[in-house]
Amino acid sequence: AQSGSVLRQQKSSYRSSWLFDTGKPGLAMNLLRKLKNESGSAVVEFVALALPLFVPVIIFLSQFAALSNDEFIVRTLARESVRAYILSANDLSATLNARNTMNTGARELGLKEERIKDLSFTVDCAGLLCITPDNKVEITITLRSQDGKRISTATARETVSPWV
Repeated sequence: AQSGSVLRQQKSSYRSSWLFDTGKPGLAMNLLRKLKNESGSAVVEFVALALPLFVPVIIFLSQFAALSNDEFIVRTLARESVRAYILSANDLSATLNARNTMNTGARELGLKEERIKDLSFTVDCAGLLCITPDNKVEITITLRSQDGKRISTATARETVSPWV
């Protein structure tokens, strides 16, 4: 009975981590067993297959977010600029007020100075003078994307008060 317990003790002492070279028999078998273990292989396969698919999606989403932000900025600037225009006393001050509103709004919405310079601004109205009672005023603002490949344009219309 004692020889069986001694044999068990000897076998347990041979079990050692494959990281350490103890020079005892069974190290090669232990290493081979660890290499054949497939735990974690699903993670490696997922990363290897999913990463090439996710990179284009992430690039697309970042481009879409930048373009959507430009569209939002241009719509907001057009709407606020036309409001500033129709609330002015005359056409000269109306153009200055609308342009100042556009530039100030662009800064407040996070555009940098070089992008603010890319904004274009046009005013269209029915008559020779825009600030006349019941006249419809239309302002169009255009912004080129940072890479220069896309143009975001927004138009806003308002009617001048009949009591001007």
